[in-house]
Amino acid sequence: MDNRFSSILKRALRVTADYVTAFILFCVLSASVFGLVRTETPVFIPWISFATFLILFGLVYVDMRNIGFKENRPQYNLNPSRFKGLLYGAIGIVPVLLVQMAVLAVNVPEGFEGLKRRIFQLISGPLYWIAKILGNEAWHYSVTLVSIIVMAFLGYLAGHRKFYLTTWVKTTLGTGKDRSA
Repeated sequence: MDNRFSSILKRALRVTADYVTAFILFCVLSASVFGLVRTETPVFIPWISFATFLILFGLVYVDMRNIGFKENRPQYNLNPSRFKGLLYGAIGIVPVLLVQMAVLAVNVPEGFEGLKRRIFQLISGPLYWIAKILGNEAWHYSVTLVSIIVMAFLGYLAGHRKFYLTTWVKTTLGTGKDRSA
């Protein structure tokens, strides 16, 4: 572990890899829905998007928690800020944002605006449900990328503070086993 820019970039690109994983899962699930329920597809796509968003949250959260935990170890002598997850998230969404901006910049002939919109929605797959809540405009899809930065921040902060979400939920709900006996 070090603080070189290349190392920071590698750790930040884990966020991009997690997004690509969720994107592929969204594509597979969407294709199966298109094949099974052709007429009701617009009803199911936001639900599929929400499910892949939850998976994306889990992936990003766990990766950033592990990075935060490792960087906070005293033997590495990095003394990281607890806000470093914001940096990792911001760098991690840049490739996704560039692809979105490239699709947005493409001029399409009249009559194909719907296809361009569908491609844009596909690229933003796991975040589609948030954009739909915000108003389903083109710029809403770019704004939804902020949620990935928040995920990375929360995961890194949890690792930095040695906070385990599952342990907290179990103790809060009272479902954790009493190991004192």
